[in-house]
Formats: sequence, structure tokens, C-alpha cells
Amino acid sequence: MKSKYALILFWMLFSTSLVNVSFAAENAFGSLITTNTAATNTGSSSNMIVDVAVHPLLRYPVESVTLMGLMVSPTLKVAIIRLQDGNEYFIRLGDRLGDASGTVTDIKSSSIEVTEAGEIVSVEVRNRSVNDENDQ
Repeated sequence: MKSKYALILFWMLFSTSLVNVSFAAENAFGSLITTNTAATNTGSSSNMIVDVAVHPLLRYPVESVTLMGLMVSPTLKVAIIRLQDGNEYFIRLGDRLGDASGTVTDIKSSSIEVTEAGEIVSVEVRNRSVNDENDQ
């Protein structure tokens, strides 16, 4: 009888550890940027030195970002971007983007706007057809 209770108790503890919810699931589109940032080197994309201590969204110029897609609803605006290193990220309003401390200020139906030092930089969605991909 004791072994039966021990087995049930073990199974309950084991099963609760399997269904434990992570903190990332609370907000899948949460900001990846913290307030601690370091300065990066600026320059052209071909000879740019990448500072790996800086978050990837802050390593590259905004102009080098490829806007892959947008999700716009009345309550949430989210964009997916691809950086020069090939990694893709979800961004939302207020996220920091670019090596010049830009902030995502607007996500429209076909573009995002990033404000850097009072200047608005617009990045359009990059649409590629099958024919365009075969030509490259």
C-alpha cells in the first residue's frame, strides 16, 4: 500500500514538472532589448565590426534590415525582420532598432518607421516573387 502511495506521489510530482509554464510564454512578442546598451561602431556594412556584447537588434544600421512581414490588429502591431547575420526577430512599437539608438515609432500595413536622432527612417516590406528568387 505504501509503495502504491509513493508511486502516485512520484507520478504527481513528475507530471507537474512536465507541464510547468515558462515566463517567455507570458508575452511571446515581448521586447528583447534591455535598458543596458553599449556603443557600437558605425560604418558601411561591408567593413563594419560587430560588437557581440550588444543585442543583435542594435548591431546593424536600420537601412540594412529586411522587413519580412507585418501583423497589424486593432490591439497589436508586430513586424518580423531579418538582420544582416540572417537571424529573424519579431519587433513591436517602442522596441529599439539600429546602431544609432533608433526606436520603432510606427508599424504600418506595408512598412515600419524608426526614429533615429529626430529623423524618421522608413523600411518597406520586401516582396519577392518566385521569379525574382530564381534570378539571384
